[in-house]
Amino acid sequence: MAFKERETAILEYLNEHKEASISELCAAFFVSEPTMRRDLAKLNMAGKIIRVHGGAARRSELGENLPLPIREKENPEAKTIIAKKCLDLINDGDTVMVDGSSTALALLQELGDKKSVVVITNSAKAPLVLAKTKVKTLVTGGELASDTYVYVGSYAESFLRAFNADICFFSVRTLTEDGMLTDNAIEENSVRKVMLSQSKKTVLILNSGKIGNPCLSNLCTINDVDFIVSECDISNRFKGFKEKFI
Repeated sequence: MAFKERETAILEYLNEHKEASISELCAAFFVSEPTMRRDLAKLNMAGKIIRVHGGAARRSELGENLPLPIREKENPEAKTIIAKKCLDLINDGDTVMVDGSSTALALLQELGDKKSVVVITNSAKAPLVLAKTKVKTLVTGGELASDTYVYVGSYAESFLRAFNADICFFSVRTLTEDGMLTDNAIEENSVRKVMLSQSKKTVLILNSGKIGNPCLSNLCTINDVDFIVSECDISNRFKGFKEKFI
């Protein structure tokens, strides 16, 4: 089977199954792992799939939000680098607001050595990550969003408005070339807006692969955030904002 034929078949397979491991795809299309890795690299570069740890996932359509279990497997090495960079922005005793993104969860996994830190979040998974640390955790509650393990809605937003934070860490699905922060999750964006308004400093955390076409919902612009943390230097793509990038 030629690559063009496999391309169509792989995309159809991912559309049906949402996610697949390399070994699963090799068995389905009778090719070696090196061949499948090359195929997935080409499809990823073309923006047709999302490369995740050990396999691939279908790319969401406009308006569709990727489930958290898939996003957690996407670029895990980059998320760890980003998380470690963010630690320099957090002081002992800080109150930190954190959204429910997979990159934010990676940050929470690194917080254990900070002293007297309070985390306020809408992530249902955050208490599990922080349970064995001394970090005080406040979770909004509210309506639990399907597949994303975050609380949304008026209750979550009202909870957040009762607090003031020193710093907020959040992510979005894409940062466009003209500096718009966008996501497919409208209700999650609504919660993020409250977090931004209740925080002295705001930090966008995202890997360099998230620079691209806009998603359904606009959150804010690059002008509205204080810092941007990525795993590598992407400041040259946003002239005039170099001082924001870490």
